[in-house]
Amino acid sequence: MRYKVPRHVDYKAKIVGPATFGQLLYIGVAGFLVLLLYFLIGSESPAFFPLSIFIGAGGAALAFAQVSGQPLPEYIKKMVIFSTSSREYVWEKKIVPMETAIPKRREKEEEKEEEKEEGPKKRKGGSIREIAGEIETY
Repeated sequence: MRYKVPRHVDYKAKIVGPATFGQLLYIGVAGFLVLLLYFLIGSESPAFFPLSIFIGAGGAALAFAQVSGQPLPEYIKKMVIFSTSSREYVWEKKIVPMETAIPKRREKEEEKEEEKEEGPKKRKGGSIREIAGEIETY
């Protein structure tokens, strides 16, 4: 039996036109900051227009811009986490003397040679439990 799998699992509902709630929130905060700037320094000030353009463009970029297929706020969050986390990896070579590795290898080779000389073990009868016990302890 086939099941229908939803294609848009991470789909966000559009509130107004093409904007989601989060996008409207970024635009609304930018608009509020421009309004606050208007009341603090006034529209006659030469700094009002450039600052309001900067704040408005920043709000629009946070709302709609994407970098590498990710929304800009998520990209900034990952960039900050990457920049502040530690990335220092220290590689220390472990010195293993060759003397300890060689005898183990020789012992294994000697065991294999003994098994070849003896050949396979032949069993004479025995119950299934005895054979199972031998297999488990082997």
